[in-house]
Amino acid sequence: MFVPAVIVPAAVAGGATYGALAPQRDRALARVAELEGQQATLQQNVSKQQQDLLTLQQRVNGLSSRWVASGGGTNRKMMPDASGQPRVEMLEVFSFDRNHAYCRVDTNPDAFVMPTFKLGSVPIPAQSFFMSMATTTIDQFEAKQLDANKAQATFRGVLDCHTEVNLATTKVGSRTAGEPAAYEIVAVDGGTGGGSKGDSFAFTVFFDEKTAPINYAIFGPKFTFTGDMVEGEITIRNLAALAA
Repeated sequence: MFVPAVIVPAAVAGGATYGALAPQRDRALARVAELEGQQATLQQNVSKQQQDLLTLQQRVNGLSSRWVASGGGTNRKMMPDASGQPRVEMLEVFSFDRNHAYCRVDTNPDAFVMPTFKLGSVPIPAQSFFMSMATTTIDQFEAKQLDANKAQATFRGVLDCHTEVNLATTKVGSRTAGEPAAYEIVAVDGGTGGGSKGDSFAFTVFFDEKTAPINYAIFGPKFTFTGDMVEGEITIRNLAALAA
């Protein structure tokens, strides 16, 4: 075959040039692969950060549905005197949180007349009345915002009620032998300042005649223990508000 002499040097020169550029090409390809790997890593990191941000936002949004509720204080109610007028002060001490609640009357400094469900109106001598209610379970808890300044928590479950009345000739009930009953507690937080700002605590108890005969005879099938909150503080806030 006849090959023009002028072509041979060009072909040789082209092969030499290609051979000289091959390492640069390989380095360039390797750099492209490296950059593509870095880009994939960055995309994965961005995706993970976006997922983490979404998870954190969901947790923050969930704070508004999680509540803290606790408090304690003293409710004052006025009991009837011998004439039937509500002039005798009785103090009920209470305390509660998400795990426990109680309401207690340690004694009555003055004599009063107690209207009962089955026993009529019973004269109660001074220093002779005791009552204590303590939860054994909290089966339900609900909380909600009532308005811009008030929040409410509701608890339901079972309690033990101890009631003892020392009359002139006999003793009714016991400080140690409790009677079980269902209950509903409604606590309201009206803001810092306790009862003067709208805080309140009401302990409604549902007595069954078979399982709680003494308290049923005194208080009936349903009785709400409450009064004017004269001491203490109730706090009911969702976690979002606490974190603000």
